[in-house]
Amino acid sequence: MNEAHARTAPVSRRVRTGIVALAVPDLNEPYFAELTSLFVTKAHERGLSILIQQTAGGHEREVDIANGVGLPPIDGLVHIPRSLTVGDLTRRTAPGPIVLLGEHIQVSPFTHVTVDNKGGTDAATVHLADAGCRRIAFIGRRDALPSDAADQRFAGYRAAVDRLGLGGDAALIATVDAFTPEEGRRAMADLIARGVECDGVVCSNDSLAFGVLAALHHAGIRVPTDVAVIGFDDVHAARFSAPTLTSVAPDDGALVDAALDQLERQMNTPPGMDMPVQHVVVGARIVQRSSTAR
Repeated sequence: MNEAHARTAPVSRRVRTGIVALAVPDLNEPYFAELTSLFVTKAHERGLSILIQQTAGGHEREVDIANGVGLPPIDGLVHIPRSLTVGDLTRRTAPGPIVLLGEHIQVSPFTHVTVDNKGGTDAATVHLADAGCRRIAFIGRRDALPSDAADQRFAGYRAAVDRLGLGGDAALIATVDAFTPEEGRRAMADLIARGVECDGVVCSNDSLAFGVLAALHHAGIRVPTDVAVIGFDDVHAARFSAPTLTSVAPDDGALVDAALDQLERQMNTPPGMDMPVQHVVVGARIVQRSSTAR
């Protein structure tokens, strides 16, 4: 776990309620649902209750939650933002302990906890190369609706492809409108229809990878014999897909612990005392299953 330090203004102090809010973009996404469940469990172990708020990544909703609009009194906020800005946060009308989770707003005077997304997809690409793949596609680029996590994951893929001398064929890169199985299936089917040959696929998340597996199966392409597939997030369903899905597994336990540690550190800081901001990065590892077991 890596930490960088800065300085910020003192945090305000409120009467403790034992309630911490968690702002999540989309609970239909399995990774966020599983992460939320882990937050609830680990917060309970600390004597805290989690108030879950779903934002759909909408700017107005994210700002409202940051400002405490419609929320009961809380001790602090863990926010997974998609469109919130530093300006929004510095203008908060209800300042208090806050921890940002994820890639969005990477540079700010607010404590930030994230996963090494770039390192994860770099390792995923190397894993496919070690399995003998030489034309490795990437499914999960976002253009119309940019995603910081997707950008970091694409950067890791490109860094590995360039370093390994696997070329940079633009036809191997597929954009998506959402990180869903439907988009993964559509993107993979489009590559197949256009005659783009690949023997490995790095997916920006597991949901996309499930759709990729479905498209390959429908086309009669064998996994992993013809095409090896790797996802990212290691959601529970990866153990039950056909074939089972190799995935990059973030250290979610460390991620949640770090977020709650940083939030409690702010909650316990005496009023008027300056407190260092910390930017924490947790690691990820590859969990190999059948989809890359050549």
